[in-house]
This record gives sequence, structure tokens and C-alpha cells, in this order.
Amino acid sequence: MTAWTEAIGWALIHSIWQCAVAALLLRLALFAGSEASTRYWSACAALAGAFAAFAVTCLACYPDPAGAARERRFTFDSALIQGLDPGLGNQERWDGSGLLPWIVPLWVLGVHLFQFRNLSGWIVARRMRVRGVCDAALEPRNRLGELAARMRISRPVRLLESGVAQVPSVIGWLRPVILVPAGLLASLPAAHVEAILLHELAHIRRADWVVNLVQTIIEGLLFHHPAVWWISRVIRREREHCCDDLAVAVSGRRAHEYASALAALEESRWGRESRAGIALTATGGTLMTRIHRLLYPRRQPRFASAWTLIPLMLALTGLLFAWQNAAQETPRSPHTAWLNEDVKYLIEPAEREAFLRLRTDEERTHFIGHFWERRDPSPGTPENEFREEYYRRIGYANERFSRKGVAGWATDRGRVFITHGPPDEIESHPSKEGRPARSLWLYNEIKGVGKHVVLTFIDSANSGDYKWVEQRVR
Repeated sequence: MTAWTEAIGWALIHSIWQCAVAALLLRLALFAGSEASTRYWSACAALAGAFAAFAVTCLACYPDPAGAARERRFTFDSALIQGLDPGLGNQERWDGSGLLPWIVPLWVLGVHLFQFRNLSGWIVARRMRVRGVCDAALEPRNRLGELAARMRISRPVRLLESGVAQVPSVIGWLRPVILVPAGLLASLPAAHVEAILLHELAHIRRADWVVNLVQTIIEGLLFHHPAVWWISRVIRREREHCCDDLAVAVSGRRAHEYASALAALEESRWGRESRAGIALTATGGTLMTRIHRLLYPRRQPRFASAWTLIPLMLALTGLLFAWQNAAQETPRSPHTAWLNEDVKYLIEPAEREAFLRLRTDEERTHFIGHFWERRDPSPGTPENEFREEYYRRIGYANERFSRKGVAGWATDRGRVFITHGPPDEIESHPSKEGRPARSLWLYNEIKGVGKHVVLTFIDSANSGDYKWVEQRVR
């Protein structure tokens, strides 16, 4: 398992709660904000926050170059496993890393499928710009130029009639094109045509095509979480509402006149929608919901604006992410590293509790000094043979038993070597005929366990990660 596989796997596991938090914050924002712009930008912030949390978690879980072990979430281990009973260890620890080799390949497959779908939509949209199209009549094009000026759009916008497009849609942003079904402009009243063109111009002015492109990419990366799809539906719904509001405001007409244009457009549809999912259409969202919203606007109290909701949501998401890491990943200060790494297998429970009660670094430094003095076999001499031997074992374990992302001291063989020293004999059996590689360690005597103790380590995945599975006393 590569380092990036491990990092992405843990990020996917964390995305379960991160995306749920983003959706929950968005739900609160939807209750608080009544304006379409507030709801739209809140939904965009929720989607961006979910993706940012996924990316940051992936980087945070990537092993450092030195191979220092990181305490992973969903890995439960006791502070100190007493004795040498593998059954006890298995009861107190469950390592979720065994799921990562299955999670990541399935996620990669899903990402490829969804991004292929997005690419197909983009290709269809590009083809729709050039195939089966012709310039619209002069009068609608002139009217489009006037409306674009009123919308303060400086870029030229082409108006094309298409024999392929089933509904009015806008494609592109730098060189935007508005496609309308052939014959639609001639069949609708001028006021209805103006309303449709204003809606599409609103998409161009708001750069919705760019936002929609980024949105589909994030959907493809976080496709595994239902909350992401709900957030995306909110974005698309509120995007259409924002364009409706902008079109009504620019046209100067009453909302019910614009709603009648939408109803007329619905009646003129040919029974199916455009297959280019990357395009933005005038019939996006639930059309009847949009008409009902224009005719009967809801009067909700406005508790906060978008400019206060968006930073608040991002701050809360960042706070929850930081709290999760602070609660489950030990800060890497010299004293906490000494407690949870250096002497993890040596310190006694009472000593650990006493150390955790200390408040200042001076007290912790004094405690560490006394900790080693109590174990010095020759007090009063400049050297502490016990400490030197202990750190020699840690160095040997890191050198011989490390694997990608995990230092040697944190492995099962490293723990046994540090706790009990080098075995008297080692019997190695490589993988053969479907049987995993094994390593048998023989100790002539282990204090508190017995004589002639044999420990069996098995590398079931042939990855170099030997797990301690059996203990026998001859």
C-alpha cells in the first residue's frame, strides 16, 4: 500500500463526517436566509468546504519523510498492553487501515466513471455550438445586444438557433453562446423572448458556467457521499432562482409576467431536455417551483446575510476539523512525543497518569529525569545503561522494521523487540504456495510469561507488515 493510498483512504473515511457537517451547516443557513443569493452562496461555501476538508485531510494524513508514525483515526489501541497475550491485544485494538486497500481502488474507479461522464457532457456541449446551428434572425440578435448592455456584459454573446437543443441554454463563458431551439423565437411573444434571453444573460454575467464546471468536478471526487449530491441540488436550484431574480430586476417587469414566460417555455418544450449536462438551461431546476416562487414569494425573516453566513460556515467547518485532529492526533511536542512514542511500551499506568497531571514543561522535564534515574542500574555514574539500551532498541526497530508511513517502533515486531530485546533465535519462512510469510521469534525466557516462548508474526498481505498472531510456551 503506497503512502498516497493510505492518505487518500483516511481522507475518504473522514469525509463521511466532514460532508455531513457541511450539509448540516447548509441546512441551518437555508433556514436563516430567505434571499436566493444568500442560499446560493451558502451552498457553494458548503460544497467548497467539504472539498477543502477532504484535501487538507489527505495532506495531513500523508506520512512525513522521516517515516514517523501518526496515530490514525479509527485505530483503537490501549495505552499499554500488559503481558504478551495476543488475544487481549486483538480485543483492545482494531486497525481500520485494513479497509484502505479496498476503499481507495473503488473510489478511483468511481472518480474515473463520473469524470468520464462530465467529459462526455462537455464534448456534447462543444458539438452543440457548431453542429446543426445557424444565426438567429437579426431582430432577436439586436435585442440580445441591447439586453447584454443593460446586464453590463462586455463580452460578445452569440445567439444561435439549434436543431439539436431542446431548451434554451448557454454554453461557455469567455466566448458565450446562447442556443435556442429552432423556431422558438418566432413562436413566442417578444416579452417572453426577452425574459428567456435575460435569464441566459444572467448566467453569463454571474459566471455560472465556470462555477458549474468546478461543481461537477467536485461531485465526481466526492461522489460517494449523498450529502454532496444534496448540496449540489441546492446549488443548481438556487442558481436558477438567482438568475430569475436578476432577470426580473433588469427587465423592470413584474414577476408574474416573467413567470408567464416560463410557463410558455414549458409548453413549448419537445418532451426531453438537453443531454449536455455541462450547459446551463432556462428550464434548470424544477420549473413549476420557480414559477410558484415568483408568484408567491415566501416572506422569511432574514437572520443573516451571505457575507456573514459564508465565513461562519467555513469557520465552523475548520473548527470541527481542527478539534477532530486535536482530539485524536497527539501534538508532536518533545514531551508528548516522549510519552506516546519513546516510552509507550515502558511507562507504567500510574506514571502516565502522574505525567499527564503536570502543567509546566519544567515539571515534565524534571519528571523525565527522575523516570530514567529510577531505572538506572548504576546510579551515580555518568552513563545510564538502561536508557542507552532502550534507545538502541528503538533505533534498531526503526531501522529494521519500518514500512511506508509507519515507523519501526510502532509495528508489532518493533514493540516486542523494544519491550523484550532481541530474540534468542529467529526462524523465517517466506511466502510459498499461497501461504503468507512467517517469522518465528524464540525467547529462552520472558519475565512474567515463562521459558521457551515462541512468538509468531505473519505478513498476510506480503507488504512487509508482520502482525503478531500467536504466542506459545514450550
